[in-house]
Amino acid sequence: MQGYESKKALIAEIEKTADLFINEFLELKEDDKDKLIDGVDRTPAQMIAYQLGWLDLIMGWDKKEAEGKQVVTPCEGYKWNNLGALYQSFYDRFSS
Repeated sequence: MQGYESKKALIAEIEKTADLFINEFLELKEDDKDKLIDGVDRTPAQMIAYQLGWLDLIMGWDKKEAEGKQVVTPCEGYKWNNLGALYQSFYDRFSS
């Protein structure tokens, strides 16, 4: 895993990467959000749903940990060796 010289450097990298990701979708037409592109395994809507799904999970882990509750990873009812169903739940919840 890559290390960073400071918290500020980590935040700058996160912001840079987020901007690159967001810029990929700025000119996307609504009609194209569910279309697969050659060489890409997810539609634009699925890509965004995937990111939102993981963000929601991680924030949930942090909240539970702060409350002293047991954290189940990756998520209650899902196992690390079978994430396809978890990803589908992200798509179902966040794709629209």
